Amino acid sequence: MNLDKYIEDLLYRNECVVIPNFGAFITSTNSTNINSEGIFTPPFKSISFNKKIKKNDGVLATYISDLNNISFDDAMKLIKLNVSNFNNDIHNKNDIVFSKVGVISFKNGVTEFSSYNNVNYLTESYGLSSVSSSSIKRNKNKAAFSNFSKYAAALIIGLLISSLVYNNELNKIEQKNIIAYQQADLLIEKEIQKATFVIENPLPIVKMIVKENIGAFHVVAGSFSIEENSFTRVKQLKNKGYKARRIGQNKYGLFQVAYSSFQTRAEADIALGQIRILDNQAAWILNKEIN
Repeated sequence: MNLDKYIEDLLYRNECVVIPNFGAFITSTNSTNINSEGIFTPPFKSISFNKKIKKNDGVLATYISDLNNISFDDAMKLIKLNVSNFNNDIHNKNDIVFSKVGVISFKNGVTEFSSYNNVNYLTESYGLSSVSSSSIKRNKNKAAFSNFSKYAAALIIGLLISSLVYNNELNKIEQKNIIAYQQADLLIEKEIQKATFVIENPLPIVKMIVKENIGAFHVVAGSFSIEENSFTRVKQLKNKGYKARRIGQNKYGLFQVAYSSFQTRAEADIALGQIRILDNQAAWILNKEIN
């Protein structure tokens, strides 16, 4: 059983997919583009490979374990077997092919990665494809330019509609959070008003627990098997100026620490790009509600 399908699935959901003790596939988002030949390309994720990122973050093994209903240890054995085969290919100078992802080759002691361009791993661009405007010879140049403009306008309008729908969903979520706070304030006010009618008794203490809305998108700094190490990591990140916090344990008992948490995926993407440049190339985004 190879890892191709699992890596392909995870690239849709994660910014980084680590193959423990081998390397990591890293994605970066590219905006809409039009080339000199009149071909429009929707936003897409480009993929690169970094052999220096080898530390196991548990994402790949957890996904294999859940999908095949096997233990985490058995999933790790499967990964180690594939890594052993990869190392044999390296020793024999054979290319390593990952279906729908790309090819890793070794030339003159240098590792090279060539990604495939036939799959777009950006979920926001699902269903969109490149559009080309073929040139049509006409007697009048204005007619050809007008036809080209129609194609361009149609694509731009489509992209704008997709963007508006996405932003509208984000606005709905933020609006729900505002309503929740308003409802909590009203409830506190009603409790205080009820208490003021009981003159002979002291005003009761009104205790309301309002859930802190810290956001569901977390830029993960690491996972720790020893809880004390997670506290130490939070302190280190706060000293660097990050709004670091612990974000609970995963299903395997590892204590997870985040650089910061964000309300929207767009904010988290911006922060992730900066953190990978300034502090940690292995950082990644986790979508998780914090209780």
